[in-house]
Amino acid sequence: MTNLLRRRPLMAGAAIVLAAGAAHADTFPSQTIRLVVGFAPGGGTDALARAVADKLRDNLGQTVIVDNKPRAGSNLAHEFVAKQPPDGYTLLIGSNTTMLFPFLVSKLGYDPNTAFTPIGFIAKQDSVLVGSGKAPYADLKAIVQAARSTPGSVQYGTAGVATPMHLAAEQFGLVNNLKLTHIPFRGTGPMVSDLLGGHLELGVSSLTSVQQYFADGRLKPYAMATATRSPMAPDVPTFREMGAGDVEGTIAYSLIAPAGMSPAIVRRLNEALNASVATPQMREDLSRRGFDAMGGTPEELRQWLSRQSAIWGPVLQAAGVKPE
Repeated sequence: MTNLLRRRPLMAGAAIVLAAGAAHADTFPSQTIRLVVGFAPGGGTDALARAVADKLRDNLGQTVIVDNKPRAGSNLAHEFVAKQPPDGYTLLIGSNTTMLFPFLVSKLGYDPNTAFTPIGFIAKQDSVLVGSGKAPYADLKAIVQAARSTPGSVQYGTAGVATPMHLAAEQFGLVNNLKLTHIPFRGTGPMVSDLLGGHLELGVSSLTSVQQYFADGRLKPYAMATATRSPMAPDVPTFREMGAGDVEGTIAYSLIAPAGMSPAIVRRLNEALNASVATPQMREDLSRRGFDAMGGTPEELRQWLSRQSAIWGPVLQAAGVKPE
C-alpha cells in the first residue's frame, strides 16, 4: 500500500506532463519556426530549404524562416539543433552525412544516434562520375585500367570529405580493389570550375551541377552512382551496368528535429512536409532545381538513418578518414 501511495504523485505528475504536451500539440504552431541549414546562402541545400520553407508556411499557417549556419560541413548546424528544445520550432535539413559525424569529428558535442527526431524525407539528388573535356579516359573501363596499372595515379574531386559523392567514389574503389586519390574541394562549384578549366580530370558531382555541360562536350559523364538510370540522364549508364558493382551516391535530404519531440507534433510536421512536396507545383519546382521530391513517414527516415553508419563507416575507414 505504501509503495502504491508513493507512485500516485509520480503518476499524477506524468499525467500533467502528457496533458501539457497534448495541449501544446493542439496549438502548434503558434510562433515562427526556424529551419536551420548547415551551408551558406546560395547553394543547392539552401535553395531546397527555402523552397520547403515556403510550402511549410502555407501548410502550417505560420512563418518559417531559413537560418544558415555554415561551417564544419554542417556539423555546426547539427550540434546547434541537437541542443534546442524539442518543441517543433527549430528544425534542420539533414542528409546522408548526419549519421557520419562520429567518423569525422573527434570531439562531437552530441550523439547523432540519439540527438534527433526524424520527421521525413524531403527530396533526393543523383550523383555522377564525370570527366573534363580533356580527360584521357574513353570510358569507365579505361579509368579502372589506369587505376590498376598505377595505383593512386587516378585523381578525382568532390565537394568535400564524407559527402555522398566522396563516399560513392570510395565505394567504387573498394568494390573494384582500386586505389584512387581524392581531392576535396570546398563545395561543388569550385570543383566544377576546375573540371571545366581542365585542371582536374575527374569528379563526382550531383547530376544537376554538371549535366548542362554534357551536350557540348565540356564535361563527359562516365557512370551514374545510382541503382537505376536517372530519368534526368537516361543515356548515362550506372556503375553496375558498366560492370563496376553497386555504387550508391544518391544524396537524400531530410527534415529532422531535436530528440524527445511530442508524437503529435511530429505527426503534424510530417503531414505538412508530405503535403508540401506532393503538390505538382512543388515537384516541378524541385525538378527544375535538380531534386526528386520524396516524402514518407518518420519511421522510414528513422530506419534509413540507422543504416547509414553500418554502410558507410567501413568505407570511410578503408579510405583512411579519421576523426579530427
